Amino acid sequence: MLGALGSHVFDYIHWLFGAPQRLCGSLSTTILNRPDPISGELKSVDADDTCSITLELANNSLCQVLISSVTHQGRGHWVEVYGDRGTLVLGNPNLKDYVHGFQLWGAAAGEPLVEVAIPERLAFPKTYEDGRLAPFIRVVDGWVQGIGQGRSLAPSLKEGVYSQLLMELTERSHQTRQWVEIPPLETVL
Repeated sequence: MLGALGSHVFDYIHWLFGAPQRLCGSLSTTILNRPDPISGELKSVDADDTCSITLELANNSLCQVLISSVTHQGRGHWVEVYGDRGTLVLGNPNLKDYVHGFQLWGAAAGEPLVEVAIPERLAFPKTYEDGRLAPFIRVVDGWVQGIGQGRSLAPSLKEGVYSQLLMELTERSHQTRQWVEIPPLETVL
C-alpha cells in the first residue's frame, strides 16, 4: 500500500515544500482477511493497508501523512497546509477518482476559507473514466516533448529513486520504531 500511494505523496511533498531531512513511520495491516477477487474465498493478507508518517522538513517544519486503502466512507484525498500567513486546503472527497474533482480553498491569517479557482493551465483538458489517466498522459507528453527538445524533465528516474528511498526508510522506521535520517539523494545515486 505504501508503494501504491505513498510514493506519490512523497513526490508532491518534495515538490511543494522541499526535501525532508528525517521521518518517522508506522505501518499496519488492519484487515487481516480479504476476499480473493476471483474466487471470493477469504484469504489472509499481511500487506500494510494503513500508514502514518511524520516528516521533518529542512526548515524544521513537520508534515504528517495519513493513508488508508481500506477506510470505509473515508474523507478522500486532502492536502492541508497551515502557515503563519494563512491556510491552503486542496481536496477531493471522491474515493473512486483521486484526480478529477479537486477543489482548492485558501485563507489569509484570521480570514475564513474561500474557494480558489484552479488555474486553467493546471486543469486537465479531458476527463477520463479512470482519473489516473489524465496525470499519466500529462507526464508522458512532457517526457516526449523533453526528448524532442533534448532536455530532461521532472519527474524522472531520479524522483522515482528518491520516492523509493523514502518508502524504504519508512519501512526501516516502522521496524525500529525510531526516527530515521534521510540522506541527500545525491549521496544515494
